[in-house]
Amino acid sequence: MSPTQAVTEERQATRLDVTFTVLNLGSTLAAIVLPFYYHSLSAVVAFLVMYSVCGLGLTAGYHRLFAHRSFWVPKWLEHLIAICGYLAIQRGPIFWVAMHRLHHLRVEEPWKDPHTPREGIWHVHFGWIQNRREDVWNPVIYRKLAPDLVNDPLYLWMDEERHDYLTSFLLLIFSYALGGLIGAGFTGFDVRNAMAFLAWVGLLNRVALLHAFGFINSVCHRLGGRPFHTRGIDDSRNNFLVALIIFGEVWHNNHHAFPTSARQGLRWYQIDVAWYVISALKRLGLATKVKVASADAMARKARPPMNRLRPHSTGIASP
Repeated sequence: MSPTQAVTEERQATRLDVTFTVLNLGSTLAAIVLPFYYHSLSAVVAFLVMYSVCGLGLTAGYHRLFAHRSFWVPKWLEHLIAICGYLAIQRGPIFWVAMHRLHHLRVEEPWKDPHTPREGIWHVHFGWIQNRREDVWNPVIYRKLAPDLVNDPLYLWMDEERHDYLTSFLLLIFSYALGGLIGAGFTGFDVRNAMAFLAWVGLLNRVALLHAFGFINSVCHRLGGRPFHTRGIDDSRNNFLVALIIFGEVWHNNHHAFPTSARQGLRWYQIDVAWYVISALKRLGLATKVKVASADAMARKARPPMNRLRPHSTGIASP
């Protein structure tokens, strides 16, 4: 079999998840349209709070705590952080961690890395969730990448995709009910404010987080600076603008150079809200074994200033 035939077969080994695609596109359209018609100060504030809670649950929790074990917290706090991340409706920590670890293992390799821009902007930003590869979506396969999580009953419950749909539906009901009660000062029910909360908290929050974190895969492997050497064809980049909406998560070249570092904004001017939260937990005695890239390690991996914006070769590394 020729290499071309092998690649073609791998490209065809996907299945379109119709249920997810229809519901995701429908809820995305609603999240774009409804906030223009239904909005209130309380709904916008609730959106910002929910966005921050879920976003930090993903970046400080799913990513730095679970995927890389950059620090440790007591089990009760670990579960609380996991719940915050799960409410973003981006699957449970087992799947999320497995995909991120696979991304680091096969970074930038088409048909190996689950989300690389080398397969196209549509694929990296959304298509990889819609057109599902067996090695990415089969629990028997991907759970092998997260052996440290698969014995926890809470994480196993979160790993059932039907529970994602249930949680999403319950969030819609909860946001509608809470908005109605808040709008009426808890003395009645304000339908218009209920719709505002449903639009901003129940719908827009999920869509905004989905695309904000999608920018890590699409933008931060294409645009930005590369102050550090990384292995193989890794083309990760730091992007200041995207970092502002994802709590410092996208000092991405820093992260790929030092994946176990709990701090990704390695310079004083690199805003890293997730690190500030982890640092606060450390000062409170709740976070231990906190790992941070050392000055010596950074000096060894530093790229010459003149080469920091140059792209990597587009060749594919050997497996």
